Amino acid sequence: MSSGFPSKQQSALISNEEIGFQQLELQWLGPMSEHTIQCIIPWLESRMKQSDLPPLQIKRLVRVVVELLQNLHHHGSQNAEHTRFNIESSHDKWTVQTENELTTEQRNNLEQRWNALMQLTPEQWRISQREKLASGNRSSHGGGGIGLNEILRKTEGHVEMAFLNLTSNVHIVRFTAQIHSRK
Repeated sequence: MSSGFPSKQQSALISNEEIGFQQLELQWLGPMSEHTIQCIIPWLESRMKQSDLPPLQIKRLVRVVVELLQNLHHHGSQNAEHTRFNIESSHDKWTVQTENELTTEQRNNLEQRWNALMQLTPEQWRISQREKLASGNRSSHGGGGIGLNEILRKTEGHVEMAFLNLTSNVHIVRFTAQIHSRK
């Protein structure tokens, strides 16, 4: 399991017990389509109007949700059995968790990018993201390869990435991202 907490920062990992005390706000099981995303984002915006989360934290939560949904849509498997998206809340934080299937090659590429980001400080995440955006290079999905960076920045490093091996070439990746309330 990898955590978004750089070794230079003092933080505890997100535990399953801690997540268990949260209220399930939304759960989606199955492939992520553009239509699904177009339903989830307005729901989230509407739900945020009812929350007591400060405006900056709402903005961060929406950005993290968008990035994770895009990741599921562009990189997720069409296998409904292994694709999951959850949003949970508690009195002091919102947790977004995704799971999707990937191949060993995809896992290795993801781990390599993740590990490179984990060597950077939050300020370096910001600089790296700006440099990638300025380069103009885009992936086949139109992104600039900054999704992980954006998630780390908006959660202030409160992200975990873990893998489960289904077979020798099929894995599940789980992202757990938290937005903490600041009042």
